[in-house]
Amino acid sequence: MITNLNLIACQSAEQWNEFVAHSMQGTRYALPEVIAALGCDVEYWFVVSKTRVVAGVPIIIHNKAGQNLPIHSYYIGLMYHQDIFNSKANRRTECELAISEFVMQALSLRYSEFKLSLHPSLQDVRGIDWFNYHEPEKGRAVIAPRYTACAELNSCAAIRAAARGSRRREEKYAISRERLSFSIEGEVGELIDLYSETLEKQAITLAPKIKQATADFAALILNNGMGNIGVVKNENNIAVAAGLLFYDYNQLVHLPVVGIGASQYAGTFLYFKIMDHASKLGYKQIDFNGANSPKRGYFKHSIGGQAQLYFEINWRQPTV
Repeated sequence: MITNLNLIACQSAEQWNEFVAHSMQGTRYALPEVIAALGCDVEYWFVVSKTRVVAGVPIIIHNKAGQNLPIHSYYIGLMYHQDIFNSKANRRTECELAISEFVMQALSLRYSEFKLSLHPSLQDVRGIDWFNYHEPEKGRAVIAPRYTACAELNSCAAIRAAARGSRRREEKYAISRERLSFSIEGEVGELIDLYSETLEKQAITLAPKIKQATADFAALILNNGMGNIGVVKNENNIAVAAGLLFYDYNQLVHLPVVGIGASQYAGTFLYFKIMDHASKLGYKQIDFNGANSPKRGYFKHSIGGQAQLYFEINWRQPTV
């Protein structure tokens, strides 16, 4: 059983980035520059057993573009050192339970509330659920199941074979009927305009602070070589769909921001072409980043995405 656990503040961005890059739960969403671009302040913590780092967890302490976790972000939560997570099944289970329960206890002594988004590889959340199990008046964690949609990136033919036949036909119509074309040279302004237009169709006005954080996030990704903007244009060279590709660790690519304009087939065309592009770069899986509403979930599954469960953790200190 893992013992002598302590929570130690991480003071070095380089040390944090090195840990994140080698954890199976590590994601570039948890990098300081990405979190800052999304308008958030964060504190980083390491869980140490004796002198060895066994886990890490970032805690968002301020979000000027929203509440709790950064907008457009996923899996900013508990991450285990690769040696812990890759150990034998019984050893891994013991460590996960002990570390996760300890993390909840230690964080509850430092924060009045916090929120975590767990990586899909973390399906055993009993340690979190057991925190204050026998003293519920001290505050139990709220464990909320969430879903995303992920697709395997194989050959172009295999990508399309995983999708509904109607989506494959729509891709053909995008070319034959709407004369659409795709490139990976999209601009931040095009993405933001189309993202705003997409929300307006849902009677949602994009708040200036969220628009700015989204633009800063996209610009950071482009300027640091961490992704591209895929764009679909009509025969008049007007952008009618755009999506932000965010290249992550472990041969994974995310699609956190998408905007669809006045086109019947541009959305389907965009998704297929983005998957083709990521596959050619050597990425093995795409995470469409969320499938928690009916229309969004239906579309992402129809394009080949498979349902993937993950958990969000909320804890708040009870009021007296």
